[in-house]
Amino acid sequence: MLGLIVAALRARRAAAVVMLVLAAVTMGAAVGAGAASGVLQKNAATARIDAATPAERTLSVRSAVSLGSQPDDIVSKFQALITGVPAERSVLGVRYSGVLRVDDLRLPAELRAVDGFCGNATMLQGRCPERDGEIVLPPDVARQLGIAVGDPLRQDGGSGTAVVPLQLVGLFAPSDPLGWYWSGLDGVAAYTTRGTVAKPGGAAVATYDALLPATAFDRPAQISTTVNRLRAGSLEVSSAAATLATTVAADRRGVRRGLLLVQLQVLLCGGIAIAVAAAYAAQERRADAARMAIRGLPPWRILAGTAGQSLLPLLIGAAWAVAVRPALWQALAVAVLVVVAAEWPATRASVPALLRVVQPRRPLVAATLEVCVLALGAAAVFQLAAEPPADVRRDTGLGLGQAAALLIALAAGVLATRALLSAAGFAGRTALAGGRVGGALAGLTLGRRRTAYRIVPVIAAATCVLAVAAQDWAGAAGARADRAAVEVGADRVLRVAPMDREGLLAAVRAADPGGRDAMAVAIGAGTGTPVIAVDGTRLRAVTGIALPSLRADAPAPLTFTATTLTLRSASAGSTVTLQLAAPGERVTAVFQTPGFLAAPGTAATVESTVDAAVPQCAAGCRLVSVETNRGPVDLLELRAGGTVVVDGTTFADPARWRTTLARAVSTVQAGQRDGHLRLQDVDPPSERPRDNRLYVVDTPVPLPAVIAGDLTLTADNDVPRVRVFGADVPVAPHAVTSVPRGGAEGVLVDLEYAAHVAGPSGGVPTTAAERLEVWLGPSAPADLPDRLRAAGLTIAGGDSTAAATARAARLAPAVTLLAGLAGGLIALLLAAVTAAVVAAVDRRQRGAELTALRRQGLPAPTARTVGRWTSAAPVLVAVPVGLAAAVLLRLLAPAPVRPFADRWPVPVAPVQWLAILATAAVVFAVLLPPALWSRSTRDGAGRSR
Repeated sequence: MLGLIVAALRARRAAAVVMLVLAAVTMGAAVGAGAASGVLQKNAATARIDAATPAERTLSVRSAVSLGSQPDDIVSKFQALITGVPAERSVLGVRYSGVLRVDDLRLPAELRAVDGFCGNATMLQGRCPERDGEIVLPPDVARQLGIAVGDPLRQDGGSGTAVVPLQLVGLFAPSDPLGWYWSGLDGVAAYTTRGTVAKPGGAAVATYDALLPATAFDRPAQISTTVNRLRAGSLEVSSAAATLATTVAADRRGVRRGLLLVQLQVLLCGGIAIAVAAAYAAQERRADAARMAIRGLPPWRILAGTAGQSLLPLLIGAAWAVAVRPALWQALAVAVLVVVAAEWPATRASVPALLRVVQPRRPLVAATLEVCVLALGAAAVFQLAAEPPADVRRDTGLGLGQAAALLIALAAGVLATRALLSAAGFAGRTALAGGRVGGALAGLTLGRRRTAYRIVPVIAAATCVLAVAAQDWAGAAGARADRAAVEVGADRVLRVAPMDREGLLAAVRAADPGGRDAMAVAIGAGTGTPVIAVDGTRLRAVTGIALPSLRADAPAPLTFTATTLTLRSASAGSTVTLQLAAPGERVTAVFQTPGFLAAPGTAATVESTVDAAVPQCAAGCRLVSVETNRGPVDLLELRAGGTVVVDGTTFADPARWRTTLARAVSTVQAGQRDGHLRLQDVDPPSERPRDNRLYVVDTPVPLPAVIAGDLTLTADNDVPRVRVFGADVPVAPHAVTSVPRGGAEGVLVDLEYAAHVAGPSGGVPTTAAERLEVWLGPSAPADLPDRLRAAGLTIAGGDSTAAATARAARLAPAVTLLAGLAGGLIALLLAAVTAAVVAAVDRRQRGAELTALRRQGLPAPTARTVGRWTSAAPVLVAVPVGLAAAVLLRLLAPAPVRPFADRWPVPVAPVQWLAILATAAVVFAVLLPPALWSRSTRDGAGRSR
């Protein structure tokens, strides 16, 4: 019997090879999906961890300690309590809460001693603290206290603690404000030594922050166990790592389930393809069964002889896969049963029935199969419409909805086949009555060959699976690109080292005078959401985003270019200080007006003219504020190099001056009179930070702001306010759906106006981390970064929309969708191989029929046309049916894989028409040419009598 089977396989090599290929591709895809699952899970988890913020990977431990006279020993004992915490990096420190005092000015602030501080800070002035009693401060904190490097101050921890004398030895800025090291160091603080923190004698707080390695998130339970163990030791523990670990676990689960669905779809498509191939091969082997029956062989030997011709290549193609993954033996067993079922009718038929060219119909069997397929398709539609959308990240069961694409397409293919056969028969008869020979032959041929077009459901199912996967992948790819554009802000982003905001603005404008390729940006925090300050004059040109204008009419800045200032004033002797903004730095001009003796009880003043050297203003400066340490003083005129900068009318204009917008108490009293401005100090009864400056108004009030999200704005006299770089700024809000970098929640303001309102930054804001960037447009020249460096910027890193999109493409949702697309292509390959089986089986009879017609006078072009279009009809019918099923499926339910694991909005159309068209082009390109140019049509058309 084996020899007979081998001889038959040699005679029918094409059918044997096709069955072997079907089995190998189906089982190989299943094995590949299983093998790739573990690798893809690991890659997706690694990408998720790499994309996480530093705070999401940090475990923080706090404990109250008494440092005493040996702070290092106490900190070491605290560190010994923290065991078993895996750490990629860690920071140990101590904190002490109190108040910094300069004379009567009090500012709540912490004393902090943190390991590695000097290596993670940039000293703008002075040096790092080396001895006890030395501290460093951010520039804005020093400004609020009114002190400079070298000045003394005190630290007061309250009742029962010692007042500690301090000395300011430096001003610093974080080297990487948004890096991991600074993620837990928010708030106002003075950085110093451990000995200084121990001097007040009160209870301090020991701190330990650990950046967990990527391997820690492979075991979410271990993170929870570590947190619970530390808390059991009376330690305060906080961490978002458990949430990240849960997300990583959900990503792994999503990839695993997504690959399982791909494997299931491939097995179903392969099973259907094997069933169709086996059925058509069984038709070709009916003559073999008749000859064995004539020789008197029993039915079981007939079954072995015919079914063996399919089972042998099937087993050869699938055995290796079962050896690699034994769990696939069930799928192989089903395939064997399908092949046996296809050959079984031949063992029950008589010899005359087996030798008939046109086989009798079995309407009951066909109708039963079709009803079952239609019922399953209807059940899948009902489940999709009635149940909530599926989500591969959740542990849900596998139901009909998971195979909906196949079931709906199969049902639609069955209906399309019925419609095709009926319509073809009617069209053939109509054409015959009208004398159109070609149309009559094509229609009648299609109508008669009912079994030959059961391939339609297979092609429709494969097309639907591929179209659904292509839609999901295309929609997610577009959503990832849109999100990357919003989160990054521009086509490219360059990260800039800390510097003055106005210096950044001037440098970018100097490097790109055209204003179309680069834009200065400063990003801070306010009202709990990002505050993005951009150069409003360049926003649309660089980003291409049309938003309400951030610019508005405002008084002109008071600017000048000179190295000497002359102030004319009238006073009884006082010090007048002007704050100026030069590119990249702050400039102070001090005018000491002369005093004189006056009669007791009089308030006489004398007019004087005083000069002050400002060499930093040789390239230009802007007047920021004016202050006095005593009063009253009348300001009459300010000249720069002989040119009037501020005349008496401007000094006397109340619309050109304002008090502070920061969270401080104003200690200046201003009175505008004819031709002059009178300033006088006041002493309000408050311990809040004080500000005795009067600021120039050179921005619109309220400030134009574009706001996305439902923000709760503070209000003052019914005017909404936003926290912008430490200042509570009244704003005129314009609501939008999203803003660059902020997304669905954020505040967008003009950088120049924000810098004028908040004052020169000196590199670091007071209340929150601030990131300085330069956004580049898509047409930015390659040498623009070099020009920015030449303008004085230090580029510390960067990002781009393309890089952000690539990062998102490595996360679990994108990986799962790409695997689904690969599964769809495999389904198409299986359908193409099955179509080849059908063509091989049908080739001989169709070629013989066309040859007979040619001998009876049928023209060769007509024969060729009939042969080609009867071969192409299943493809031309099945592909639109599969595409329609894919559209219906996405209209009924969204994709089970969201493009993002978080709640980022995804405004993606349910039907991706471009993906549908691309799928149609691919399927037609794969299936149509072999059908149109099959050998039988050429041979039948070319033969003659």
